[in-house]
Parts: sequence; C-alpha cells; structure tokens
Amino acid sequence: MVDKNVLPGDFLSTEEEFEPGSNTFAENGSIFSNSVGKAVKDSKQKTILVKKPKDISVADVGDIVYGEVMLVKDNSVQLSIFTEPSEGNRKVLSRTIASLPIRLVSKDYVKNMRDMFKIGDLVKAKIVSVKPYGIDVRTNEMELGVIRAFCSCCRQPLHLFGRQLKCLRCGKGEQRKVSQDYALK
Repeated sequence: MVDKNVLPGDFLSTEEEFEPGSNTFAENGSIFSNSVGKAVKDSKQKTILVKKPKDISVADVGDIVYGEVMLVKDNSVQLSIFTEPSEGNRKVLSRTIASLPIRLVSKDYVKNMRDMFKIGDLVKAKIVSVKPYGIDVRTNEMELGVIRAFCSCCRQPLHLFGRQLKCLRCGKGEQRKVSQDYALK
C-alpha cells in the first residue's frame, strides 16, 4: 500500500507498529524517512519503507554510453557523451567529454581515425576508465561503434548496405567503425 510522498526526516510510523525498511531510520521509537520518495507500508511483513522514484548512480567502468563525435584527431576521437536510463536506474557522468584512443577503436588495425569517425556521428561506446582528468571509452566490440552517421558532403543520414555506408541523396559511399546496432539499414 502506497501512502504518500515523503522527504528526508518525515515521520512515517512508530517502531511499535512497523519495522524500519529500506531508506528509513529509527530514532527514539519513531521511524523516519532518510530520502525523497513514496512511503510504502507492508501490513503482512509489518515493515515500512521509502521507495525512491529513481535510483541514481555514477557511471563507471563497463557502462555503455552514447556520444556525438566532436573532434577527430590522428590518434583519438573526442565525444560528448551521455547515458540512457536502464531498468529505472539513471547513471550520471562525472565528465561529459570522453576520449576514444586509436588502440581501442577496433580489434583490426586502424590506419586512419578519419576513416572510422566523422564529426557529428553518433557512437555507442563502453567506459574503460574514469579518472579525475577524463573518461576513456572503447568501441572494439561488435555492438559498439557508430550507430548513426551523416554524409560528409550533404549531411544527410547514411544508410548501411552490407558493410558499406551510402548516402541516398548524393550517392557517396563512406567507411566507419559501424556498430551492429546501426540505426538505418
């Protein structure tokens, strides 16, 4: 049974009526909320808890992020990154800029980063390290890489035909490190 929205420090019940559950604390025989959310009383188990609207955690090594290519250098790519909520959990980033070094782009040899990524491409990547000075990501798995690319001539979305990207407007073919999750097939 969901009772009401509560704030940290709100009185929920007495310890005579219910046992304190998650996101609550007991003090002097009373049970209080220690977070924002909805108070939930379980009459069968005789517990009271506070259910948070969303769990928020910091993105860490192994988490999937999405980003837009901002800068392509000879040996790395700079991405403006964000995360998507998964299973009701929201991940926050300590930084919003990530670096993709050339050694983590593909399992194959990469001769030129400008063939793998262009400014404006949307990329799915996995966090490799989170340090005070920045986040490093990788795309060297099949499901990681460019998920949406744009023609370098006319900026129209590129469509995937086999392993080749092609612009339907101007007919130009381009190469990228394409994810198996590429949007336009």
